[in-house]
Amino acid sequence: MIIRTASIKDLPMLLVIERLAFPSPWTEEHFRYELEQNPYAFVMVATIDDKVVGYLDFWITFQQAQINNLAVIPSLKRKGIGQILLQDAIKRIDAEGCLSITLEVRISNLAAQTLYQKHGFKILLTKPRYYADGEDAYLMEKKS
Repeated sequence: MIIRTASIKDLPMLLVIERLAFPSPWTEEHFRYELEQNPYAFVMVATIDDKVVGYLDFWITFQQAQINNLAVIPSLKRKGIGQILLQDAIKRIDAEGCLSITLEVRISNLAAQTLYQKHGFKILLTKPRYYADGEDAYLMEKKS
């Protein structure tokens, strides 16, 4: 497996993974903004045999990082791909001197919460009706 910076040529596969992973997926325009215009965005992809199998999008602003999305092709979940993407992002974020990393996660997504907690994230608070479908989110943080 190789972790590399995403490019616009990865967009079709990013959209496939996004639609499979999330009930309210990001749009093509959102990904284009992250890949081509957002100066704070880092989009990393995991590839196996040159095929994109997962991605992680994060921002770094000053000494703060925000993980926005982490997704893996459903048939390859629980094979360590998400963990490797997260570890790679944490290493990159730490190298930039960030003091903390935050993220939101659905309260029903226990697998993601377990992954994040395993890597030092703690639940700070609940954001009521955070998602478009009305589900609450936990705000989680990892201090550097």
